[in-house]
Amino acid sequence: MKIGLALSGGGALGAAHIGAIEEMEKAGIKIDCVCGTSAGAIIGLAYAAGGMETLRRFYGEALADFAKKGPLSLAKGPQGVLEYIESALEKICAGKDFSDLKIPFSCCATDLATGKIKIFKSGDPIAAVAASSAYPGVFAAQKMNGKFYIDGGAARNLPAEEVRAAGADFVIGSSIYSIDVLDDKKVGRMNRVEIAARALNILEKELSRFGEKHCDFCFRPATRQYYWFDFFKMEEIMEQGRKDAAVQIKDLLLKFKNCGGAVI
Repeated sequence: MKIGLALSGGGALGAAHIGAIEEMEKAGIKIDCVCGTSAGAIIGLAYAAGGMETLRRFYGEALADFAKKGPLSLAKGPQGVLEYIESALEKICAGKDFSDLKIPFSCCATDLATGKIKIFKSGDPIAAVAASSAYPGVFAAQKMNGKFYIDGGAARNLPAEEVRAAGADFVIGSSIYSIDVLDDKKVGRMNRVEIAARALNILEKELSRFGEKHCDFCFRPATRQYYWFDFFKMEEIMEQGRKDAAVQIKDLLLKFKNCGGAVI
């Protein structure tokens, strides 16, 4: 049985994906292919490049260090964050093509001209991940081969369908995008920019919910108390993901048992 993993977008919340991957490794679940969007593309590429060891190194040496640096990390503004992540990925993927990765990997971006989803699975994986992570209004659109791309979450926030299309018999998702419930007084004080941002968050949450329907199982870390821009709380977010995954992995193993799947 070929097992595929779909990782949703969610900015800093992407750190919660790590817990799900760790628990699957402990349980002996072998992932045969990975597809990610935005933050899920970043975590997915680090994992696909060299497995859990490489993912831990990427997080430990890069993202955790970024969190510790605090506001100094934002000296160049939001674009500086993307450059920081690209630099960190260069350390583990420099010169590699998609075909050189340890685990087959793909990621989703949105074609700004057509509005259609673009699945990257060849060429420079770091450039593709940058395009997948170009959150509108925060990061600049990324130009590749004469076309402009923005965050894949605008078209497909949890790429479970794409994992199935890649040949996975059993699709495991990790969906981290959620929104908090606001009281009417707070909503009444929102300006137009805040309303537009809220509308985009609602859209991406709904896209994630749609993607979950195409999963055979989906991890759902409790990240509602955090926001996508909580880059300095990624250690907390990762620990929350670990805590939730340790409980939810039992349901995944039961699902395997019920469907006759074998854990490798």
